[in-house]
Amino acid sequence: WSRLNLLTCYLSEQHRQEDAVFLELLSAIRRRALLPAHRALLKARHVPRPQGIVAQLYSHNADVDRINKEELAKLPGAERTFEMTSSGSEHLVSTLKRGCLSPEELTLKMGARVMFTKNDTTMRRFVNGTLGAVVGFSREAGYPVVKTITDKLLYAEPMEWSLQDGTRVLARLSQVPLRLAWAITVHKSQGMSLDAAFMDLSDTFEYGQGYV
Repeated sequence: WSRLNLLTCYLSEQHRQEDAVFLELLSAIRRRALLPAHRALLKARHVPRPQGIVAQLYSHNADVDRINKEELAKLPGAERTFEMTSSGSEHLVSTLKRGCLSPEELTLKMGARVMFTKNDTTMRRFVNGTLGAVVGFSREAGYPVVKTITDKLLYAEPMEWSLQDGTRVLARLSQVPLRLAWAITVHKSQGMSLDAAFMDLSDTFEYGQGYV
């Protein structure tokens, strides 16, 4: 290590958040230096239940699956199911599936609350975490039409997730880039840009889970 003559770099700038008050709270949590003002700020955000179209975050998959299933069942109308397709070795496909936020079998209805699970890097219409509701299905292919909480109408057609070695594709998944979004786990929410969130942190089981 000494012969490498490594340069030590300290990352001091925060690029993910712009709210100065929120940043100070996060920094205090990292330093384990919460003050009464920080606790008061957290308590000011306490609500007994979610309000409006917001993502609900829970620590356990069981809570998320139960809520999404119950809410979907409450909606009238027929279900539409979209199956994931894949190609490549079983091991690599399995790796891709673990990192893909869209389920292998996506079941939707008119009115279903959904979240986009991938960034639209080409047309920039949505990001991983954009929230909305299904307002229809296209006549041609039957894919979902989503109205976002900012009133944009988006056509959600299948997208790909892939593992590549240079230009060679080793494994590939294809699925509609949506998931039911009445609730989602803290773990699955990492890396998303959520418009709003309701968080139940009563059953967190890992250090830092609430911070995430």
